[in-house]
Parts: sequence; C-alpha cells; structure tokens
Amino acid sequence: MTKHLTFIQESISNFEVLLLKYKSGSGIFSERDIEPLALYFCQNNWTLVAFCRLRNERREFLLNRIQSIEKKEVNFAPNQFNLTDHFL
Repeated sequence: MTKHLTFIQESISNFEVLLLKYKSGSGIFSERDIEPLALYFCQNNWTLVAFCRLRNERREFLLNRIQSIEKKEVNFAPNQFNLTDHFL
C-alpha cells in the first residue's frame, strides 16, 4: 500500500505515465495506463487521483488495491491540476 507512495510521488513530479494493475472493490482486476495527478489521505486510506487513459477521464484509485505499478517510460504533458478543484 504505502510502499507505492514515493514511487507515485516521483511519477507525479516527473509527469510519467504508469501502468497500473488494480483490483476493484468488487474483485475485478484491470490494467490501465494512467497519468498520476495527486495523492491524498482520507479515512485511513491513501488515494491516487489520475487521468485514466482506458476510460479517458479522471479516476481515483485506492493504493491498497494496487496489485503492481510500473513506469511506462513515457511522459505526459504538464498540467495545472489542482486537488482542491477536484473536490468541488
């Protein structure tokens, strides 16, 4: 879970696309290329906010459901994402 924090933080800072293998709350596994945007801690869980290239929209991923994560050796365009605006 939190073992991914530093890895994700670096990818956010460097605008690096990640390959995420994820298990949903209903137990479904998926693979997604994501553009990580921010991390936040709420109700005892770390959450990653990212642009999901599969769904073509911003999504949230609980870190404790990440099965594996790796860099894709591809960068995405810098953006002006604001976590406060995400919650509005």
